[in-house]
Amino acid sequence: MTLGNYPEKSISYLYEVGEQGGIRRAADMLGVNPSVISRQLSALERMLQLPLLERRGRNVVLTEAGKLLAEDYAQTSQRRRLLEGQLRDLRHMRGGSVSLRIGQGMVEEVVGQVLRTFSQAYPAVFLDISSGDMQTTVDLIARGDVDMAVGFGTTGPAGLKSQSYPRGPICAIVTPDHPIAALDKVSVAELANHRLIGMSDNFGLQRYIYAIFNSEDILFNPAYSCNLFSSAIALSQAGLGVAFMTAQAVKPSLLQGELVAVPIDNRIARESQCHLLRSADHRFTPAASYLWQLLCHFYNDSR
Repeated sequence: MTLGNYPEKSISYLYEVGEQGGIRRAADMLGVNPSVISRQLSALERMLQLPLLERRGRNVVLTEAGKLLAEDYAQTSQRRRLLEGQLRDLRHMRGGSVSLRIGQGMVEEVVGQVLRTFSQAYPAVFLDISSGDMQTTVDLIARGDVDMAVGFGTTGPAGLKSQSYPRGPICAIVTPDHPIAALDKVSVAELANHRLIGMSDNFGLQRYIYAIFNSEDILFNPAYSCNLFSSAIALSQAGLGVAFMTAQAVKPSLLQGELVAVPIDNRIARESQCHLLRSADHRFTPAASYLWQLLCHFYNDSR
């Protein structure tokens, strides 16, 4: 008889008897009747034609042959548990990595509302997070360098799979003592009378601003141009100009009374959107799929 034909259940009983030092104690540990273990071990001894147990005082110990079987069982069980864990990790992709790019102004909400849940479900997954402008984001997804992204722009980019969600009105962001701060909404014509803070042209937000001003045949002539939302916010907080963002992007400053968000009175400004983006032909791992689902649920619930 080959090892592959040895009765594993009987050998597991033998291993437990050796661990517990007796058949009754092993039976109590396994939750079976002691007579079941005795019969199985007697049958195993007859099959192998070798004694597997010997009594020493009140205890039962394994013979040399019994020890060999028990040690092999222990090693095999350990290897199987390791293999099962590795297969489970591959099946659920608890290892590996997911790359996520988040548009500036949306990092805090994604981290607080989405990534916390994701990290609890996939604690071993390395999450590569970056932030930046929409055009760079699109290029990175197209090259396969980023799995998915949360972006802000007038439309979902062509060639990518996208889901769009209302983002709320684009607002003029000013200090509480700024003349605009007292208005319920501000016209584009009024904005043109103030020092304006723009973003780099490859930002989705800046494309919105151009579209808003162009729709009323007014030239957007900023006093500043930034490539970081934090820079635009700092300029606005210093009273040096009017920044443009959604209220969500500056929520902490609004809550602290440092800034005021005044909606722009323009159709395009009222219909701003954010987009979840991914490659149309990139196959997600289970971990990436779960993160995508969390993002979709979060922005669906935020409508």
